[in-house]
Amino acid sequence: MGTIELRNKWKKEIVNVDERFLRLIDALHTSYMKEETDFFDEIPSDIQELLQKSREDIKKGKTYTHESILNEAKTKYNIS
Repeated sequence: MGTIELRNKWKKEIVNVDERFLRLIDALHTSYMKEETDFFDEIPSDIQELLQKSREDIKKGKTYTHESILNEAKTKYNIS
């Protein structure tokens, strides 16, 4: 269904929907029309700091493989 067909469909259907549906559509429209923001700006500052530190650690090569973490846990907790 193309843009024109969708517009025509909703021009006819909009009179039949309830208030809850209209509020959902309004919220969706508001969110869609809002200036595009980076999700990073929306998260709490303490999480931003942790993510920044993680990025720095990755750049410095301070990373661990999944396998090395599993092996360490198996050794620590005596799991075979």
